[in-house]
Amino acid sequence: MASIYYVGDQACFCLDSHFSTSFLTCMQLFVKKELNIDRDIFLKKECNCDRDKPQWIVVIEMELKQESTVPRIFELTRFLVTSVTFLARIQSVGIFLDGTKLSCLKKTRNKASQPVVVSDRMVKKSRGGTMTIDSVELIPQEVNVTFFDDALVGGPKTSVARAELEEGGNPTRSKSFFSTERMSKANGRVAASKIAATASEAPSLKSSTQFSAKYSIYSANVSVSAKSSLEKGLESATKKKPPKDFPFEMVFFSKDEHDKQSQEEDISGFGSVFRGPQGLCPRLEAEHAARIFIGQSTAQTTGMACHMSGRFIPTVERGSIDLANGHVSKWNEELLYVAGFLARVAYESEMSKVKDAWPTLEKLDAEKLALYAMKSFVFHPSTPDPKVSQIIKDAFYTSSASDKFPFISDQGIQYTKDIRLYHPHFAPFMRTPVFPVELRYISASMTLPENLRIGTYTFKDVVKELDSRWLSESEMAACLRWWSNSFGSQVPLDEQHKKWRNELLKVGRTHSGGREVRLSSITKFVDGRMSSVRRLDDPLPDDTIPPALIQGLNSMTVPEAFGWQEMSIIHWLRHLRDSPPDAAHDITKAPSFAQHVLITLGTLWHTSLDENSRSEVREILESMTCIPISSAPYMMRPQDAYFPEADVFRDLPVVRQELLLDFRTEQVLQYLGVQKRCDIETFISKAMDGDRWSAMDLARYLITSAQEHVTRVMEMKIFPCDGGERRYISELFASTEINRSLKLPVINCDYWDSNTQEALFLIRKGLHEYPTIEQLIPIASSKDDRAARHAAFTFLCGPMYESFFEKQFDPSKFSMYPFIPGVRDGRPCQIPHGEVFSDPNWKVFGFGHLPDQFNKKNIAKLKIRDRPTAEKLFQVLESTPPKDPETAERWFRFLAEKGVFSAGEFERIADLKIVPVEVSSEQLQSSKVSYEAVSPRECFLKSESYTEDHFYQRLFKFVDFGRSANAFLKACGVKERPECIDVLRVLLKCPKTFFKLAGDDHERYLTELRLIAVGHKSLPRRIHEEMRAASIFLGYRRGKGRDGYSHETEEFELCKAEEVLVADDMESRRTFGDCIFIAPQEELLEKFYSEMKVKSLSSCIKYTVEPNKELLNAHSAHVLRHAIIDKIPIFLHEFDEPRFRDRMRLLRWHDENQFFVRACRRLDVTKRLDFPSATIGSQGQKAHPTELSAETQCKDGVHVLWIKEPKADSYDIAAALCRLLFSTYKKNDVLSLMTILDTDINVLRRRGYDVDRILSEYRENLEKAEHGENPSNGAPPGPVQAPSPDVCPENEPASDKPEVISTFTKFLHKFRKDPKLGEIKLSEIENSIEKVKDIMEKEGGNNDTHISNREQVGGGRKQKNVAYCDEKKVAKTDLEECEGQQVGQVKIWKRRGTLLDVPSKECEAFGKIISDLAKVFSINQTRCHVFFHGEDANLMGFNRNDQIFFGLEHYMQNHKDAPLGKAYIDWYYIMAHEMAHVHTPYHDEHHELLFQALATKHLTELHGLPAVRELFKCASY
Repeated sequence: MASIYYVGDQACFCLDSHFSTSFLTCMQLFVKKELNIDRDIFLKKECNCDRDKPQWIVVIEMELKQESTVPRIFELTRFLVTSVTFLARIQSVGIFLDGTKLSCLKKTRNKASQPVVVSDRMVKKSRGGTMTIDSVELIPQEVNVTFFDDALVGGPKTSVARAELEEGGNPTRSKSFFSTERMSKANGRVAASKIAATASEAPSLKSSTQFSAKYSIYSANVSVSAKSSLEKGLESATKKKPPKDFPFEMVFFSKDEHDKQSQEEDISGFGSVFRGPQGLCPRLEAEHAARIFIGQSTAQTTGMACHMSGRFIPTVERGSIDLANGHVSKWNEELLYVAGFLARVAYESEMSKVKDAWPTLEKLDAEKLALYAMKSFVFHPSTPDPKVSQIIKDAFYTSSASDKFPFISDQGIQYTKDIRLYHPHFAPFMRTPVFPVELRYISASMTLPENLRIGTYTFKDVVKELDSRWLSESEMAACLRWWSNSFGSQVPLDEQHKKWRNELLKVGRTHSGGREVRLSSITKFVDGRMSSVRRLDDPLPDDTIPPALIQGLNSMTVPEAFGWQEMSIIHWLRHLRDSPPDAAHDITKAPSFAQHVLITLGTLWHTSLDENSRSEVREILESMTCIPISSAPYMMRPQDAYFPEADVFRDLPVVRQELLLDFRTEQVLQYLGVQKRCDIETFISKAMDGDRWSAMDLARYLITSAQEHVTRVMEMKIFPCDGGERRYISELFASTEINRSLKLPVINCDYWDSNTQEALFLIRKGLHEYPTIEQLIPIASSKDDRAARHAAFTFLCGPMYESFFEKQFDPSKFSMYPFIPGVRDGRPCQIPHGEVFSDPNWKVFGFGHLPDQFNKKNIAKLKIRDRPTAEKLFQVLESTPPKDPETAERWFRFLAEKGVFSAGEFERIADLKIVPVEVSSEQLQSSKVSYEAVSPRECFLKSESYTEDHFYQRLFKFVDFGRSANAFLKACGVKERPECIDVLRVLLKCPKTFFKLAGDDHERYLTELRLIAVGHKSLPRRIHEEMRAASIFLGYRRGKGRDGYSHETEEFELCKAEEVLVADDMESRRTFGDCIFIAPQEELLEKFYSEMKVKSLSSCIKYTVEPNKELLNAHSAHVLRHAIIDKIPIFLHEFDEPRFRDRMRLLRWHDENQFFVRACRRLDVTKRLDFPSATIGSQGQKAHPTELSAETQCKDGVHVLWIKEPKADSYDIAAALCRLLFSTYKKNDVLSLMTILDTDINVLRRRGYDVDRILSEYRENLEKAEHGENPSNGAPPGPVQAPSPDVCPENEPASDKPEVISTFTKFLHKFRKDPKLGEIKLSEIENSIEKVKDIMEKEGGNNDTHISNREQVGGGRKQKNVAYCDEKKVAKTDLEECEGQQVGQVKIWKRRGTLLDVPSKECEAFGKIISDLAKVFSINQTRCHVFFHGEDANLMGFNRNDQIFFGLEHYMQNHKDAPLGKAYIDWYYIMAHEMAHVHTPYHDEHHELLFQALATKHLTELHGLPAVRELFKCASY
């Protein structure tokens, strides 16, 4: 008996006398850090003890480092429960507080232990031979723990101080641990009230509570026979000899007890006293693992779920066992082998119990029981030394020499050698125990050694299984499927696999289809083709495997996998012939089975039977009555039976109709000898004797007859019609209701189906299924038979239209047949197709229309137009034009609403005389109003801009038929107002008459001339030539007044271009003004005159220079020359090459061999007029001296600037240099040069001149020119910017020259609403689009066979060089038209003089694209051109004179092989880009705005193009 007493602040552990007698001396033990306090445990002997009373007292003294609560009794008790587990003599322990019993534990060890049988295969001796396990016994043990009422089982966190134990004092006499008195020491005394408070805060059990646990102790009796060296080593280390024998014990909890403790732990507020840190019952695979005990628990875990106790030697700190120091390590390792041995014995014992209980338990309960036992012996890494669990685990598996290791399976506890891993191929037919897949984790956690692991299926397992029993049909099928899938693909099998196959077939046996099947007797199998057509109950030969056993196998692998051959149809037929199993499967007695056999033959006839096999089939069946017929006796031989088509007269034995549903079966019957026809002569005689037979029967028979027989019958007048008479087949129609309603002769038959083979045969031989369109239209046009006419029209518009008549119906072929029911002049009648329309409004032109009740669908079927064609209307307009304005207004308004004509057709109408115009009273001799018809091109729309007395009223014919009618006339060519070309045509016709109609008013004439000046650039070259040759240029000449002085008078005259000059030299004009005609001094008109090749006055003035008294080395000349050399590049920078005289751009100013300055005292300069058209005036052609202080003189390529001393006029110097440089110049040019020469170069910098850059470029260009290179941009030295707007040289056409829009011109453009001004606002974008369309809808340059280049205006301030849209790229050579290569109205151009031919195929395709896009934008196609120059494929196109040119090279490079829809899209945007140049000539923000608006506006029309819809996979309209 042992008890723990708390006396004051000391606890006493008392032992019974029997136990304590072995302790003769005192020991003092120190245990630290348990329950978070330090304790001193010591034994102390009483001095005067009574022998009858306990002489030994165990005092547990807990010395507190700081204030603390009372130790938790629950945890202390749990510690004691575990501590006494392996103490065999201790039976109970009590815990008291001041005499009050708090808890008590009682341990009962059953002395009647059960011996455990140890297998002979167990290795009882340890590896080193030191220890031998003599026996193993199982000892039941029970522990009961009681906690009494109000027992303090735990404490609050508040700390409580304790009194120090007096040195040498009796712990039983010390003050109570829970004493309420104050402590005398200063190290932590507390008041009694504080102790009471802490006690009250501690949780307690409300009543006495009991805990119990039952468990087993496996005890092994171990004897020791250590070697002398080991004994000495151990004695040296431990100071004592090793024991000769000792028990080794291990605790094992049953599953029920384990579950019980878990339940108590969950229910109780404090958990189970057997669980927790150092608890007796550890959780599986959880914290608080089982430990090694050396009397008491150590810190070393076992790695499994069982505590173990043995004579281990611990480390110095006693936390683990010593596995590092020599003999001690050897001893402990031997002892760990005993641990593994005992664990293996316990494992097998527990698994044996599970095996015995398995049949009596539910499967789930049995599996849980087995898994618990197995998990108890799963080894985890031990702590703190992981080698402990590894050594025990090795001993666990190696302590037995047997391969019988019990393990769980689907059939209970079996040895691992008899268990197999699950495999889906073997599971259906193997009954071997299988380790469940869901439990494989336990196998992995136990890490069985190789010899104990669960194996996979082997071939021997399969043979053993087949030899042990008869397999069911499904099991045998699974077995055969496994073998075929595993080895069938190995072609051929090697000898080993063939041996295995023979073993398998030898033992395999099953039942299938009611009979025994032994695989050893099987030689054939039914392949996939045969099995697909046979029935399940079809009899099979005994040597053929039932198909159910090999269902799903690959028939290609069966022969090699099993050595079987395919069962042939011949083999099967012989079996049916020789061994019919019963009457139901006798092919001579059972018609249904015979029919099935024949159908099976038909299915396999072409795929499985060659000619020899077919002959064998015929040999087997030809003598058997195996052909089912439709009448008695129901079975016939093949040669005695007939096909139905032979039985035209219903008196022959005909095979059953079911056999004829498949043509393959029909071929089998024919091959076997079934007949298809009888004698032809007999057949014809029977046919001629009666007329009640059906034409379908006849056709059916003739289809299979010889061709000569068919021809003979078809050429006979043998076919009866519904009227009774006989006709040829070509004279008859199919027996349909529509043919009867049309009164057509129809063939005699019971029924008619045009889809049958017989009907198709008759149709091929001449029978008409329905009338042709040529036969139907005359019936529909019939005047006599109204019913037939109605039926014909109904049939024409019926369902047959789409499938037959739509392709044949061409209205143009039946234009003379009045088969359309319509209305004309208010009366219903039959009207020809071309004279009736669905829209009744066309009756205004005398056409017919459809009645209101006419079916709308028939309009589309009969291709009835809603309107007449443009050609039809053109004929009406040409033959019967409107006679008065009222009729014209009605016609034109209607045509405007309908929009019938295309752009090309409007062009034709423009020349028709269809506009009635009132004849003027001057032409009429009577007062009656009369009208004459004029073409639309000859008249204009009335406008409020032109009053009745306006000048244009006398020049042109104006009409007004209302808004809608006027819109139609505009499309036909009637213009809103006379344009430049119209005015010009009248002017060129007779300039004098024109001037006379203007009232001889030169100001009014000038107004029209300004209009021509603005718009002449878009006119054809031919017009330009006519203009130059006509006297249309108004010139002024100065005359003399009465005062004798010359001044301007009203003297003017109409001149030709060669008879007038542009006055660019005012001084010369004052000199020669009375003998020349001068252009009006307006910038617009002067520019216009210059473009018409009118010469400038300065170009006709010749100067003569005569210097006198030259001053050598004059300082002023030297200074002037250097000023010119330094500053002339700045001046030249402002001008383009065309302004300069020949080679003057290349003049080296610094070279004295080309230019120098000289001074003289006297400078005589005379000038003379050189102009053939000059009149004889006061000055005439004489030379006139001038007062100039500077002039240039040229001789032998040397240019000399003479200046007059003492001081030359800067203006004269600048003017002389301008005359030297330019063909013509302006006063502003002289002033600009004078300013530059007179201004310091630094001042010029401040004024904004980029002097450094200009001079640098000048020098670079000069160096390039000196080395024979082209200067930058291909220009002579000096940068190039915007050109001067002066007169062009005579040898270049005016249209090739740049132009500058002056302020007056811009004003005039704005006044005339000219769309080429270039500046637009967002709010005016719609108006800008309409202006562009107005221009592009007009015809463009019909007579232009040669188009010259024109550079864009003002490009120097914008994006000037845009490579893809730059007309200057073709500036060096003009384009010329390619005659005969026009695509529609799109002209084709190429570079003049090129030897390359325009690719015709690509040109045609590209021209078609441009033509279609012109329709998309609704512009006149004559405005679009295609050009080919064979050099620059990057040039897409350009806009020249409002006509658009598109590059064929760019199309060929980028779109020739691209999808057509992509080409349409790309060129759509290119066309929009060039159209925008009509209004905006520069590539700037205005052009971008207009381009985007144009491109967006017509996207819907672009999407309507078929090629574009196809590109985007859109549905067709």
